[in-house]
Amino acid sequence: MKTIIVYYSLEGFTKKWAEKIAERTGADLLALHPVKEYPSSGAKKFLWGGKSALMGDKPKLQPYIFNAEKYERVILAYPVWASSVTPPVRSFAEENREALSGKKIGAIATFMGSGAEKSIKKLAKLIGAEPQPQLILTDLDDKSAENERRAEEFIGLISEQESDD
Repeated sequence: MKTIIVYYSLEGFTKKWAEKIAERTGADLLALHPVKEYPSSGAKKFLWGGKSALMGDKPKLQPYIFNAEKYERVILAYPVWASSVTPPVRSFAEENREALSGKKIGAIATFMGSGAEKSIKKLAKLIGAEPQPQLILTDLDDKSAENERRAEEFIGLISEQESDD
């Protein structure tokens, strides 16, 4: 089963995990970049990003190539903003709603505070199905061992699903 991890990463944490999981599973990677980048520091980062997430914004994305026919599984990876799916991932899901239909969809949600579970529920509404498997990782140094354990479980679930097919 061919897999792609489609991700948005503002500060690199989500990118690090997307790359690590892709390397271990053989998945392809697709990085999303909004035409107008979000601020990556200071109060503007939280105000603009949080407002965009809460308002359900769908920013225009820089051109990307996504050939859905090549993949049976699509994993959407994103940082959690205001307990929501990051706007660039929302844009991708909306733009590719029809192409994602019938695919196995997984989710990787990264966060610093809280709201990861809520964001996955919102993602499920957006794509019309509960993503499986799901991976939640926290960007806190004291949680790195826990993140590694969770990532191994996630990789194991992907491998199990592939062997079932």
